[in-house]
Amino acid sequence: MSSINSITGDIVWPSDAERAKYTIGWIAPMPVELAPALALLDRISTFHVVNDSNIYQAGKIGNHYVVMVILPKIGLGGIHSVAGGMYASFRELKHLLLVGLGGGIPDYALGEQMVLGDVVVGRQVEHLDCGRRTLIGFKYTHQTYYPSPALLKAVNTLRATHSLHGTRISQTLQGIRKKLHRTIRDNPEDLGPNADQLFDPDYHHKDDDKRCDSCCDIRRSKSRQERGPKAHREKDSPLIHYGTIGSGNSLVVGSKERENLYKEFGTICFEIEAAALMEYHCLVIRGISDYSDSHKNKEWQLYAAATAAAYAQELIMRLPAPVHDVRKC
Repeated sequence: MSSINSITGDIVWPSDAERAKYTIGWIAPMPVELAPALALLDRISTFHVVNDSNIYQAGKIGNHYVVMVILPKIGLGGIHSVAGGMYASFRELKHLLLVGLGGGIPDYALGEQMVLGDVVVGRQVEHLDCGRRTLIGFKYTHQTYYPSPALLKAVNTLRATHSLHGTRISQTLQGIRKKLHRTIRDNPEDLGPNADQLFDPDYHHKDDDKRCDSCCDIRRSKSRQERGPKAHREKDSPLIHYGTIGSGNSLVVGSKERENLYKEFGTICFEIEAAALMEYHCLVIRGISDYSDSHKNKEWQLYAAATAAAYAQELIMRLPAPVHDVRKC
């Protein structure tokens, strides 16, 4: 097998023995979510496997061999075949990560503040698609899923380490920027507090074809400073939140629905892929690019994808290395 140190890498048809090295699977729903992930790999090869339509990007993070794949489209469509193909082609996979973007709840618990660029780690996933209409509105039925015990142990260990020493996300972001192609290198930047406005819950976006800064009344929003000290962030220093992630076929795009789901299920982040992957006990890691309301934009997407990827790298480094990796390193 050959490979080169680049984002594209050689196209390789790996042998069974070569594929057996890979113990961590990483799924990125969109290109904007895959790009910063690829920048974390020490060496990259593009893998094709017989009787598998997936196209894999493979390499190493620390002592771990990691294989990455992108979805054909966002949401639940096709995700079963992607994950099934990955596990059929890489039979020694021990852990699965779903890493990408999510919508967050801006304030929860006892005044905790979530801002754009923060990261949410799913300690559990609530599948929220099912339900029925009642006299008082839509009543969700739900199923609760959990990551594997091994991944939850790694999350808890890393959380304790962060309490003592802080995260390495800032340093990792610098490395990601250096590796990304010059045409997008400026995009995974922390846009700062002036680009993060939280609009009033009853104030909806005015024109789907325009950005908030050209059609919405900024007086109907709060800046991070107005939200209090818990919304303050130093540059490239996102906060890590741990809690329940809500997953369904459609995006939550309203502040009222967002708040109702938090009150009923404790969901602090919303996305549309995880529920289809929880049979593999995957860990869901989401960078916050919007507040799950009507004021959605793409400006924060690459940065939020990068912060989620940076956390995922730290987590992988906490997992015990497979025996065959220890011998070779």
